[in-house]
Amino acid sequence: MIVTAEKISKGSFFKLTLTAFSLGFLLFFLICGIAATFGAETVSWDNQPVKGIKGLLVALMMWPFFSFLMTAFLWCFGVVGLWLYSFYKPLKIEFKGETTTES
Repeated sequence: MIVTAEKISKGSFFKLTLTAFSLGFLLFFLICGIAATFGAETVSWDNQPVKGIKGLLVALMMWPFFSFLMTAFLWCFGVVGLWLYSFYKPLKIEFKGETTTES
């Protein structure tokens, strides 16, 4: 299914961006935390490496803050870019695995 839209709402774009970054960064922070559990210096707090189970916990505590901040920062640029693009032509989005919901 292909949807053509003149503009995408700011809220929808934020949800899409937050979902993508949150899940992507979860994998990254989980890998860094597991590596810290086995002694790698992949997690640091206050310029000090954190190792062991504490490193895993610190990585998982950092994950939501980092995800939200990166999402908010990049969302600001994305909203402006999509707004400028909307003057050029409509945006076509292709969905796979179509489902219908009644509202």
